Amino acid sequence: MTQQINILVVDDELEVGNFFNFLLCEKGYRVVNACTGRDVAERLAKDSFYLAMVDLRLPDTDGIKVLEQIKAVQPECRVVIMTGYSTVKTAVDAIKLGAYDYIEKPFEELEELEALVESALSDALHQPAREENRIVEELAGKGIVSSPESPFIKILTLAQKIAGKNMNILIQGETGVGKEILARYIHTHCQRSHNPFIAVNCAAFTESLLESELFGHERGSFTGAQGARKGIFQIANGGTLFLDEIGDASPTIQVKLLRVLENGEYLPVGGEKFLKTDVRIIAATNIPLAEAVATKKFREDLFYRLNVVSLEIPPLRERTCDIEPMAYHFAQKCHGSDSIISIHPAAMELLLYYPWPGNVRELANMMARAMVFCEDGQITPDTLPDEIKVHNGSPRGMEALLKGKDVKEIVNQFSEIMAKQLLPFNIDLNELINLLKESQYTIARRIVENALAQAKGNRANAAKRINSTPRILRYYLNERG
Repeated sequence: MTQQINILVVDDELEVGNFFNFLLCEKGYRVVNACTGRDVAERLAKDSFYLAMVDLRLPDTDGIKVLEQIKAVQPECRVVIMTGYSTVKTAVDAIKLGAYDYIEKPFEELEELEALVESALSDALHQPAREENRIVEELAGKGIVSSPESPFIKILTLAQKIAGKNMNILIQGETGVGKEILARYIHTHCQRSHNPFIAVNCAAFTESLLESELFGHERGSFTGAQGARKGIFQIANGGTLFLDEIGDASPTIQVKLLRVLENGEYLPVGGEKFLKTDVRIIAATNIPLAEAVATKKFREDLFYRLNVVSLEIPPLRERTCDIEPMAYHFAQKCHGSDSIISIHPAAMELLLYYPWPGNVRELANMMARAMVFCEDGQITPDTLPDEIKVHNGSPRGMEALLKGKDVKEIVNQFSEIMAKQLLPFNIDLNELINLLKESQYTIARRIVENALAQAKGNRANAAKRINSTPRILRYYLNERG
């Protein structure tokens, strides 16, 4: 007996329901229509569905709530959100909440709609391997390592679904989290993948140089311009332009970028004729761009043009599942040998507890350094820098830092570390000196207590152990206690 495939269409427009009946019934599918949230509840109680086509706007509810309603009752049902262009941001939010994909209305490309329906049904019927596992394997083939459970993989899953939509994307995240990797991933999964991908760091150029780089210049337009030069917007025509650190672009550059985004036109430096370009822009920033808009440091109209879809990559400290596979990957990459490297459990513990202010880039650099100092391909705590050992989140940090050092070395070590940590602050020197005096009593008292414990309470023996006198022991235990 042929398996009956039910498809739920949720839209309050009668014409849309009739359209899907005509399109899908002749393919052998059974189409069930619903116009309201109440209708959806009734249909879900009667039938099981492989696919639901859900309009984002309904008379008594919205597509997001219907998505949640369907997933709560029939989690294996694939949900495709139908939306107008003005609500694309909401549709992307729906994907983050579990929607399979979205498609814009009206359906101008019938083949695109049919392909999306078949893809969603195939996914529902065959229950393929998890999308996250497939992406991890794909990345591994390109030398990029991540865990299937990583939030980064979930972002890549979303990015893959929106890559084919010709819209601008804003990527946000701290320095070193992998914003360019995400931008390149989007480029390779869109229709422009056979055309150039060009990355420009807006913070790396002066205003005049960045303007020339982006828009090109005519001969004689400024001192040293001995000939005409193509700009990146011309070179990247048909492809993708990745504008990193967009928040550092000057007001003049922002105005010119806005014109390109609005009508695809730009004027080369010293030129008299506007040129046209067809470039998809992916911008990235490590600062909260919405706050920059609020403080008038970034144009609001440009922000909304860039922020059609926003993707935020969490820092490495919030995706600790990535640290171990990345550490092995970077270490093996630096090893340059067929022999397998190893990371001692104590060293791995230090890596997992460290907050990684420099994110993935810092981890890569630290593994490269560790491989220089390690022996026989094994990374131990001794091969890691001191800043990772002193982080108090790790139980083994202090042990690794102090191992094999005498008292003088330990004091000097902590003095250097403390000084380095205090440098960014506005210090009251007198207050600092008084605090250090109090700290010396705390340290001395702890040492006295430990000596007494080892001497089983005998003060004379305890004093000998630490080259002191019973009177000094009494001072730290009583007067300073």
